[in-house]
Amino acid sequence: MNMRTLLYTAPRKLEISEMTKPEPKGGEVLLEVLACGICGSDVHGYFGTNGRRIPPMVMGHEFSARIAVLGNNCTRMKAGDLVTVQPCMSCGKCEFCVSGRENLCGNRKVLGVFDINGAMAEFIAVPEKFCFLLPQGMDYRVASLTEPFAVSHAAVKKAGDLRGKKIVIIGGGTIGLMTLLAAKLQNPAHIAVSDLSDSRLNLAKKMGADSVINPAKEDFDKRIEEIFGVKKADLSFEAVGIAPTVNQAVSATATGGLSIWIGNNHKMIDINMQSIVTREITVKGTYMYSHREFGDALKLLPDLHLDDFLAKEVKLSEAAEVFAELAENPEKYLKCIINFT
Repeated sequence: MNMRTLLYTAPRKLEISEMTKPEPKGGEVLLEVLACGICGSDVHGYFGTNGRRIPPMVMGHEFSARIAVLGNNCTRMKAGDLVTVQPCMSCGKCEFCVSGRENLCGNRKVLGVFDINGAMAEFIAVPEKFCFLLPQGMDYRVASLTEPFAVSHAAVKKAGDLRGKKIVIIGGGTIGLMTLLAAKLQNPAHIAVSDLSDSRLNLAKKMGADSVINPAKEDFDKRIEEIFGVKKADLSFEAVGIAPTVNQAVSATATGGLSIWIGNNHKMIDINMQSIVTREITVKGTYMYSHREFGDALKLLPDLHLDDFLAKEVKLSEAAEVFAELAENPEKYLKCIINFT
């Protein structure tokens, strides 16, 4: 039996294609996909320049689904259950997996990345152990936001206790704004968000940012001192991943402070190394999330207002057109989801 997929066939080329519906192996469940988000990394992969999407393949790693069929040895769930899926699938045996840092597993595979088919398809088979039951009554569209929120939740967790801290977040896209929501749960003293888009900054204020900065319209360093004083921010989160924003994160961080880098856009950047060294700034990278962090992020979602993230919903047949729109204007929609229902 066949199913419809959004197949990435070449740079800037996506087409609706029929593929054989997968059959679950032992320990796997067959999922009927309900909603799948379009990640910024999917759009970068669509360009074909970063090598992280190898055609022909099916993208998609932010999704919710209904269990259609249980494979052999599946005992935790039942057909009909609504779930979201941790797409970073680790080996479970290496030192990182054993220590609970599955995101660093050298044998990990990520759904919808490189040549591993993802969830921009009507059905997908995945190991049951990576499925998480949705909280009672959770909207399946909101559940598709679990994966990006888990990225932000893991980043904030690495910062430790944020109570009373002065924080700046560089980047007001999905991850930056979700980092804002995750940080606010700990009641810091002040959070500022910096972005080039006034519409994103307005959303940041709506979501609880105490201050916003648009470096295209005002002096960034001067504004940082106006907000935080000459000592600057105790902590910065960088959620873009290009040289100008990384240097802003360093510049905005207090002497002896901490800068956490989430952005993963450009492989190589120029950085003000002297500022990091002479002011003893601690730089910490954060990549995806552990299995536990993904589950914890899902538990937090019901307490958050996430409707603003669901900027556009499209059918599978309309998804290629939205990719083309996002390629020309990445900031047009905060989050687009493919709604299979």
